[in-house]
Amino acid sequence: MSLRRQIWIATLVFLIGGLAAWLLIQFPPENGKQEETLTPPIVQVAQVEMQSKRLHVRSQGQVSAHTEIDLVTEVSGRIIDISPAFVSGGFFHKGDVLVTIDPADYDLRVAQTQAQVREAHHLLMREEAEAAQAHDEWKHLGQGDPSPLSQRIPQLQEMRAKLAAAEAAVRHAEQLRQRTRIRAPFDGRVRSKNTGIGQYVTQGNVLGIIYSSDYAEVRLPVSTQDLAFIDVPDASVAHEENSRQGSLVVLAAEYQGEKRFWQGRIVRSEGVIDRNTGMLMLVARISDPFLRIPASLQSDEIRLSRLTNTTVLPVGLFVEALIQGRLIDRLMVLPTSVMFKDDQIAVVDRQDQLHLRTVKLLKREREQVIIQSGLNAGERVLVSGLLQPMEGLQVKSELPNTNGQASGDSHP
Repeated sequence: MSLRRQIWIATLVFLIGGLAAWLLIQFPPENGKQEETLTPPIVQVAQVEMQSKRLHVRSQGQVSAHTEIDLVTEVSGRIIDISPAFVSGGFFHKGDVLVTIDPADYDLRVAQTQAQVREAHHLLMREEAEAAQAHDEWKHLGQGDPSPLSQRIPQLQEMRAKLAAAEAAVRHAEQLRQRTRIRAPFDGRVRSKNTGIGQYVTQGNVLGIIYSSDYAEVRLPVSTQDLAFIDVPDASVAHEENSRQGSLVVLAAEYQGEKRFWQGRIVRSEGVIDRNTGMLMLVARISDPFLRIPASLQSDEIRLSRLTNTTVLPVGLFVEALIQGRLIDRLMVLPTSVMFKDDQIAVVDRQDQLHLRTVKLLKREREQVIIQSGLNAGERVLVSGLLQPMEGLQVKSELPNTNGQASGDSHP
């Protein structure tokens, strides 16, 4: 082969190889595997809004009478009469005679002590006459100053003391006579009756248990944290003032086949933290629980409560209580799902990136949390879509619409 032919073949091979290389650079072959791309997770967000809110406090308790006593006899004797109102559940008024004990023995004692008074009075008059006579005789004799004994002064003092003692005995006998008629010390109701006509009772026997009906009370346990939201009356303020200063309370219970409601007011705190529960007992008062106070005697508070309290509130009923809280401004109310550990919330910025932020949690409720600070109005926070948010994570945010379906976010 000639040298020229060899040069031509080499040049041709070089040109073909260069063309092939240029084609590979300009039109590279496609890979069989597609490059994988990361898709940002879709999350639900909520927009932060400032609002004013009353932070109500929930509790529960049992209705009780504010005064409940044992009806005890102070004298002995046989019961001869019982009031028709003195039965379990019976109502009575202050001063009503509930039980009468046979007064015959005490009538005799009154008569005996009155006779002793008349006798002592007679002896005193006679002693006064003898003392006056002794004074005249001593004056007539004129033998210096008379001694107290010669003027019968000790005898006079003795007779006067006996008369005073006899008069005191009469008063005591009359008091015992009055105690044979056992009267109600207040308006109230009978819880239980332990006696009957013909029974002989002695001093100190319990005839029954009665309680007052002017108002009822409910002891409500409240956490020390929730005390910041409630108006608790000052213990040094008069009871009447407390009835107007404390927070309103709405009680609810299933009664007579329906959901019933009653309105009351916090009137005091028991002032002691329970060592087992860490709770403080507040006392709510409900005026006229049995709806028995006539309109002419109703206070303004009772007239207002009657608008809500249209059903008798029985003692012993278990009730749920909603205590009206203070009105606090510039609060943020969000779903409970926005909270992560250590009071952190994930804020979604305008570029749909997450930023973890610690907030000041004021109160946690069943379905929402109330935040006092740490967020700004208009910011968006993560509600759902991620279990473990990370700082700087890219997401695709959606705002839930009113019908419960997510809609694409239209932030700039």
